[in-house]
Amino acid sequence: MTIGGLVTLDALSNNPLIRRQYPVLAEAAESVATPQIRNVATLAGNVCQRPWCWYYRNGFHCLKNGGTTCYSVAGENAFHAIFGGGPSYIVHPSDTAPALVALDARFRIAGPSGERVIPAADFFALPTEDPARENVLAPDEMLVEVSLPAATRGTRSTYHKVLDREAWTHAVVSAAVVLEMNEDVCRSARIVLGGVAPIPWRLPEVEKLLTGQRVTPELAAKAGEAAVAGARPLAKNGYKVPMVRAMVARTLAGLVA
Repeated sequence: MTIGGLVTLDALSNNPLIRRQYPVLAEAAESVATPQIRNVATLAGNVCQRPWCWYYRNGFHCLKNGGTTCYSVAGENAFHAIFGGGPSYIVHPSDTAPALVALDARFRIAGPSGERVIPAADFFALPTEDPARENVLAPDEMLVEVSLPAATRGTRSTYHKVLDREAWTHAVVSAAVVLEMNEDVCRSARIVLGGVAPIPWRLPEVEKLLTGQRVTPELAAKAGEAAVAGARPLAKNGYKVPMVRAMVARTLAGLVA
C-alpha cells in the first residue's frame, strides 16, 4: 500500500483497509492529539515534527538551539530519553513513526535534486550524528510518500500509548508491536518503542527472543525484562523503566490472547 504524505491522521485512522491490514498504524494515528488536530494534521507532518523538550520549545539557547548545553541532563528531564540519549536527551514525539518502523515501511523523499527511497528506520537520526536534527531530510527536501509491504497472513499488530493526560500530548511511553504468527508460534517480531529515545527505538534482542517461540504469558514477561536492557534513565525519568517493562509484556500477552 502507498500512502501520500498529506493524508490526514483522521483519514488514515478511519481507512477500512488500514484498520484491517495495518491496525498498528490506524491505532497510532487515532491516538494523536485531539480530533480537531487529527482532522488537519498530516502523516508526513507527524513523522517530521520537532521534539517537545520544554527547553528547546521555550527558546532556551540549548544544544538543539545552537548552544552547547543540553539543560535536561541536570534539569527537568521527567519526559526525556532513557535510551539513545546524548549529547541531547530529547524524545521523538511522533506516534505514527514507531508504527511505520515496525511495519518496515519505506519513505519516498523528494527535492530539487531528485527523489530517493529509504527504509523508515534509516530516516531518523540520533543526536550523536547531529544534535540539531532528528532525521536525514536536507533543508530543501520533503517526505512525500510512505509505502507499506503487503500484510502477510497471520500478522497481528497493535499500538499502545501512555500519556500524562488524556489528550493533546505525546507519549510518555508507547509500543508498536507487529507479530507474524503461525497459530501461537511467532515466526517473526518487530517491536518499536516511542517516547523513550531520540528516535523510534527498536528492540532487536526482544524480537530474537520471541522468534520461533510460543508466545506465552511467561515469555511475554521475559520479553518485558529484556526490553529495558541498556536503559540509562536520568534523575527524574526512572519511572519509564518499569513502564516499558510492563507495556511490552502486557501488549504481547494481549495481542496473542
